[in-house]
Amino acid sequence: MSPEAIQVITWVAALIVVGLYVLFVVWRYRVDKRKKAMQNQEASALTQAIAKTAQQMSSPRPADPAPIARPVVGTPLASTPVAATPPPDPPAANADTTVASALQGIALPNGLVPLTTMAPRPNTLDRVAFWTDTAPAEVVGTAFGDELERLGYAVTPLDQQSLAAQRDGVRLIVVVHPDGHAANVGGMQLFASVPERAVVIEVWVPE
Repeated sequence: MSPEAIQVITWVAALIVVGLYVLFVVWRYRVDKRKKAMQNQEASALTQAIAKTAQQMSSPRPADPAPIARPVVGTPLASTPVAATPPPDPPAANADTTVASALQGIALPNGLVPLTTMAPRPNTLDRVAFWTDTAPAEVVGTAFGDELERLGYAVTPLDQQSLAAQRDGVRLIVVVHPDGHAANVGGMQLFASVPERAVVIEVWVPE
């Protein structure tokens, strides 16, 4: 084959290769352009969907309709109020009752012992007191209240340190003094003979 023919064939092959490369570049450009257009379209649709959802969430919801009242079968439309009957007054304490007789059978808890000396308290028919220094006031007071309930008394707290006990017309007032030595009425020391911080249980029959 002559050199001229070889040269022509070489140029033709080169032109074919260049042409194929150009076609590939054009095809790839069109593919990329189409892909970008689809991505932009999807992004636009997604943005619109997000904006629409946000608008729906921020819009005030319509108020729920008020429920329709339905009459209850068998229930009267109006009822006549019935005046509450006040509870009967508790029976007055027996003037002949003593604390000793009212507490007959009690088991004094936490080493409580009777006090032999104490200042008078007004408005009492009979009165005794017990003291101990073996347990704190909350323990002694709870145990004494339990003993009253065991004897059949209905125990009602009056405040943090006192309670009322009632049984068969007998009413007692019980006061727990966390520091009996410091207890006083009208500025008068009630239990001067007990040591400081001793717990005193004071029980009386009210007038």
